[in-house]
Amino acid sequence: MCRHGKGHIYEYVETAIERGLDEIGFAEHIPIPGLHDPDGRMLIGEFPIYLQEIRDAQKKYSEITIRLGIEADFIPRYLDFVAKFLSEYPFDFVIGSVHFIDDWDFSHPDFIEKYHTFGIDETYKAYYNLLAEAAATGLFDVIGHFDQPKKFGHQPTTDLTSEIENALLIIHEKNLVLDVNTAGIRKPVGEIYPSEDILRRAHELGIPVILGSDAHRPEDVGSHFSEAREMLLKIGYERQCAFRNRERMLFPIE
Repeated sequence: MCRHGKGHIYEYVETAIERGLDEIGFAEHIPIPGLHDPDGRMLIGEFPIYLQEIRDAQKKYSEITIRLGIEADFIPRYLDFVAKFLSEYPFDFVIGSVHFIDDWDFSHPDFIEKYHTFGIDETYKAYYNLLAEAAATGLFDVIGHFDQPKKFGHQPTTDLTSEIENALLIIHEKNLVLDVNTAGIRKPVGEIYPSEDILRRAHELGIPVILGSDAHRPEDVGSHFSEAREMLLKIGYERQCAFRNRERMLFPIE
């Protein structure tokens, strides 16, 4: 329902079952009235359809656990709306993510050129500062795709250790979970979000992780999870998270 996704909910669920997953969580982009994002999210009036489709799937598929989630974009001027929205529905988990720097959706392929006018290093700095602000709100359970500005292959030329460390420390302080997101492998950058170095530091800080394929097509459900698990085990992670009623549960990675 995000307008840049494909397929029906039952196709995602049945792919998860075929691939041996015990659980699948849906996390559509939160509808935000007033935000100009014509192909990025459902309209507010469509949200009840999303809720009903999740409930219907939960009744239909007894062989897999289906969780209701939402990906709540952090855009400071819409923070009050987002906070109220999250309080009104029985989500199992909420992913906090940053896609916008001011009015620029840096994750959208149509707006790649602005990386060069805004500045690649400046993009990363602004992004990590916003990610730290997002974590500090305490509104979210999971922080999504931690180093997303690398999506199209743009790499910083300056040392961002301080910005990354600040964001990770706030994630740790707020007891949040880090999304280990395999969608990056399917993007031009060709690697998991976040990078192995960032995950190593997260492990040192004791930040827990959750696996996500960020599937926008049924065939991407659970994609590259074996690679993600291998990397996490190599780093030293032994457990991964899942959520129910916004309460964290831990399971062995293997």
